[in-house]
Amino acid sequence: MTVVLVLGAAMLTAAAALLLVRLTVGPTILDRSVALDVLVAVTVCATGLHVAHSGVTYALPMLVVLAGCGMVGAVSVARYTSRSDDLEAGDRDDPGTGGLR
Repeated sequence: MTVVLVLGAAMLTAAAALLLVRLTVGPTILDRSVALDVLVAVTVCATGLHVAHSGVTYALPMLVVLAGCGMVGAVSVARYTSRSDDLEAGDRDDPGTGGLR
C-alpha cells in the first residue's frame, strides 16, 4: 500500500509541476485556464490520496468545495471568452449594430 501511495504522490507532484509551467508559459488565457482547472483537479486527487492514507474524514468537505470552485472557475472563464469573441465578431460583421443582432 505504501508503494502505491508514494507512486501516486510522485505522479501528482510531477503533474502539478508541469501545470505550473503551463500556467506561467501558456500563450493564451484559455491555456492558463485549462491548466488552472487541471491543477484544481490534481489538488482534489492529492487531498483524496491524503484521506485514503490517513483515514481521517475531515478533509472530505474540502474536496466538495474544491471541485465546486474548479467547475465554477472553468465555466466563468468559458463564458468570459465566448462573450468577448462574440462581441469582436459582431463588431466586424456589421459596424452599424454595435455587435447586437
